[in-house]
Amino acid sequence: MGTLHAENAQRLPGAELVAVAAAREGRAEEVGRRLGVASSSYAELFGRPDVDAVVLAARSVDHGPLAVEALRSGKHLFLEKPGSTSLADHATLRLESAARPGQMVQVGYMRRYDAGFVEAHRRVRAGDGGAPLVILLTSRDTEWPAGEDPGDTGGFLLDMAVHDYDAACWLFDDEPVEVSVARQALVYPTLAGLGDLDNGLVTIRFAHGGLAVTHVSRTSSFGHDIRCEVVGSEGSVFVRGPGDGAAGLIDRSDASRFPSDYRARFADAYVAELAAFVAACTGEGPAGPTLDDDRRAVATGIAARASAVGGKPLAIGTDWPWP
Repeated sequence: MGTLHAENAQRLPGAELVAVAAAREGRAEEVGRRLGVASSSYAELFGRPDVDAVVLAARSVDHGPLAVEALRSGKHLFLEKPGSTSLADHATLRLESAARPGQMVQVGYMRRYDAGFVEAHRRVRAGDGGAPLVILLTSRDTEWPAGEDPGDTGGFLLDMAVHDYDAACWLFDDEPVEVSVARQALVYPTLAGLGDLDNGLVTIRFAHGGLAVTHVSRTSSFGHDIRCEVVGSEGSVFVRGPGDGAAGLIDRSDASRFPSDYRARFADAYVAELAAFVAACTGEGPAGPTLDDDRRAVATGIAARASAVGGKPLAIGTDWPWP
């Protein structure tokens, strides 16, 4: 993700890519050479006087502590989701941000900049379909990346599924209060013992009675599959995916119709969210997704992964132990 954001920043009017940093040995040098910019450590990057803003896309488990360092260095911050993998770290981050109101913080929920989701949000707010009752989401990846450690990511139900939780909170404009998860690990059995999963069904209850259900998966044989339906009292609002249609079966032979991964599916949205961040930093546009938005999604993910392991519904808002 960091490389993707760096490439986008380099092409973005109003922004200049100055330097890149990475935790993995040699990675910053490699990317810096390719993009023609300086490479550095995180500390060096945060300390550079010619850097006004930082795009932070590290391991999810490192987001909270590194974000605090970035803010203390006086930089505006674009923070990849999730902002933290614990509510304690997230609270520290929010306090640090609140003490620095002149520094912009935007969290990377790119679905809020995707044309399909933006139009769905507009329709729901306009009352199309009536009062929103249930949100049905599908978020399917193609695989468990080789060597990915759930301890680094915070688990699939936090690291990836926060996009679904944020989308549901945004569409309902409401607070999630309880989550229940059924999980399986039949394709990647190793994940079960790590507190993770390869497929899960997540049900979220909201404060004003709304329900959201999402199928999250890392076993889609045909490509990256993202869909959404907001079921209302008078009709449904859809975010269409390539799989919608009359076909009775979708399999590997349909792969050419699907984006290969999240970078292909949301290419325009990633550019749009970074452009919005630059505009907000220069006072030319509104703030994007905030740390308060992120808190709702992170709290849901923390409860969801514990619910998946414990096999029971859990209240959202506690730093539930995991795995």
